[in-house]
Amino acid sequence: MLAALFLAVLSLLPQQKALVPGQSTLQGIVLDATTQQPIAGARVWIVDVGLTAMSGADGRFQFDYLPSGVFTITVSQIGYIFVKRTIDLPEKSTLGIVIALAEGQGTYTENVTVTAGPERPTTPGVGAQTVIGSGGLQSLRSVATDDPLRAAQALPGATTGDDFRSEFSVRGATYRQMGIVIDDIATPLLLHEVRGHDDTGSVAMINTDILDSVALTAGAEPQKDGAWLGGQLKFTIREGSRDRTQLRIAASDTGANAVVEGPLGGSRRGSWLFSARKSYAAWLIRKIDPGYGSTLGFYDLQTKWVYDLTSRQQLQFVAIGGDADYFQQNTGTANGLHTANSRSLVGSLVWRYLRPTFQASQRVSAAYSDFINRGLLGQNQGDGHTTSVIARTDVTWLPSERLTAEAGFQREKTHDQRVLRDYTLVNSSTVKLRSEDPYGGDRVLSSAYAQATAKTGIGAFIVGARGLTDDAGKTPYAAWWALGESPVGTRVTVRAGISRAVQYPDLYHTFYAPTPLVPERAMHYDLSADIKLTETVSARVNAYRRTEADILRSYNHEPRLVNGKLVAATIPQFRNSLTGLSRGAEFMLQRKAPTGLVGWISYGYGRTSYTDNLTAERFDGDFDQRHTLNVFLEERLSYRTAISLKVRTGSSPPIPGYFSGSYDNLFVSDTRNQVRLPQYLRIDARANRTFTFNQKRLTLFVEVINLTGRANWGTAEGGVNTRTFAATNWTEKLIPWLPSIGILIEF
Repeated sequence: MLAALFLAVLSLLPQQKALVPGQSTLQGIVLDATTQQPIAGARVWIVDVGLTAMSGADGRFQFDYLPSGVFTITVSQIGYIFVKRTIDLPEKSTLGIVIALAEGQGTYTENVTVTAGPERPTTPGVGAQTVIGSGGLQSLRSVATDDPLRAAQALPGATTGDDFRSEFSVRGATYRQMGIVIDDIATPLLLHEVRGHDDTGSVAMINTDILDSVALTAGAEPQKDGAWLGGQLKFTIREGSRDRTQLRIAASDTGANAVVEGPLGGSRRGSWLFSARKSYAAWLIRKIDPGYGSTLGFYDLQTKWVYDLTSRQQLQFVAIGGDADYFQQNTGTANGLHTANSRSLVGSLVWRYLRPTFQASQRVSAAYSDFINRGLLGQNQGDGHTTSVIARTDVTWLPSERLTAEAGFQREKTHDQRVLRDYTLVNSSTVKLRSEDPYGGDRVLSSAYAQATAKTGIGAFIVGARGLTDDAGKTPYAAWWALGESPVGTRVTVRAGISRAVQYPDLYHTFYAPTPLVPERAMHYDLSADIKLTETVSARVNAYRRTEADILRSYNHEPRLVNGKLVAATIPQFRNSLTGLSRGAEFMLQRKAPTGLVGWISYGYGRTSYTDNLTAERFDGDFDQRHTLNVFLEERLSYRTAISLKVRTGSSPPIPGYFSGSYDNLFVSDTRNQVRLPQYLRIDARANRTFTFNQKRLTLFVEVINLTGRANWGTAEGGVNTRTFAATNWTEKLIPWLPSIGILIEF
């Protein structure tokens, strides 16, 4: 397949024009579209006459003695978009042009504003924040999965030890406590996964190729987009190209995707973008090994439309949808999962009004998701659906250059309905329904926020608050934040922040609560210092503390020993019974530059523990990973070749539950989270090489996941021997050594 695609590109090569000596000159400069830094070593090709030049250390290039006429030029640099531009070169003249390359899979524009700002905007006072653009996402993502959530697992501060799931933890907080925001809309329904089961795997329902950036923050931070206790992961979908229609097709041994985009209308007042992605890893695995335990296959679609109604008003529409199918070979019991299907759709319509000192936006978004799980004999083990509608209004006012005022209101209505079923095995071909557990309900959450940002001679400061209430208005709560940063000399910036966070329980929790639940709460304290070592190298040191109150705990869903007797797991019950404490320190060394070795090395030390106020138990958090090391390094060897290395390792997190013994020889006990997994270490290596053919470019990707072949272990759903109390199948081996290859064709 790869050879056929390669030959197809070669067959499209146009015939070149004969070069006629002349006296015209074409000169220009190649810049990074975000940082405006010059890009050295970029290949500039005048397609029609077959002339090539490389940009110098200052990003400049020049062609002399050219004939006049209309020409097509292409610019290629690995890690950046492939630019194709038409120029009209007058006779006996000198024409100067600026080529601004967007990183990764961004878009090209004729306009560039040279400034001396940071690479991407960050929020003043937030000590733990990492923002990476499309180019970083392209390098971090895996050829095998193309998952931006998995790419974010390598960011400083992220911890994970499960290769099969996209979710991860930040500072010991659970994924449920993390806010997932896409184009300023918070939504949890962006995962291909099996509902109602934990030990199955998950993949983000969005193509990395359509993202402009991703930002991960933790600790004290503004809460404009929503209310949650942990960090925030914010995705921004890029606009389509207003320059020309473009097509990118990528294929690997586990999946394929395509992105097509272009201008909207003859006046190019808008753009459109459409992406489709299909995974055939499940089919491939079953062909190679028909006895393989389980597989997850999926497809998804994404689109974004932007149109400028006037010079001050703009409409945006975003839609994301997908379908996932899960298959498990051997279920073992009457309630073992055999097949599952889940579908999700998220849509958002945005109106923006912009003036130099005033901005307003109105968003309306809706989400729908449903699922059905079946056993080996076709029995319906569970089904349900979830819908939500969100309306959000935001305004920003700039009364002066140093003061910014923001405010907003949001109202969210959610409906959740599902039924879980339990069966008894009658014989090898018959099961009998033993119990049915239906639940459902509706909820309306309303909130409003206000925030002020002041920039003074000694730094920048942010203060804000958010009020929240449920549909009945019986449990109003307030979140607030105060952040500040100040330079110390010319190379050090000190940041400090304190915030109070609030998160309401999900409908699922309230249905299984014997008493009314209240929102979870947390206090965040952060202190950090950013140190600029050179023009391209920086360091960050951060210390944090988080105290939590009224944290939800699920009772009865874990087998345990009570007075020496085994108590089996039953239907969970949720209570606001936990008090938590998380504290630690983080360090990061990072280099950002258009050329040379780039990336980061980050280390984090943290401890997370909880006290149950009802049972007086004390135990480490489920994501208490004391030591975490994340490394990402990339070297652009030339305009066409790059290699990268990604290392993620961490000390042993607990196996959640009441166990004793060791990870490979577990027994049920009366103490929670006392057995830990072995140390996790995964090294991924990748090489990219581009091949440019006139007006097209082909990129070849070669990747090895778990380069060392280390046998890592993760948690799973197991069983218990009622006589010996032996706990089996509560751990599982993660991904072994796995090579992958893929290609990308850009037209």
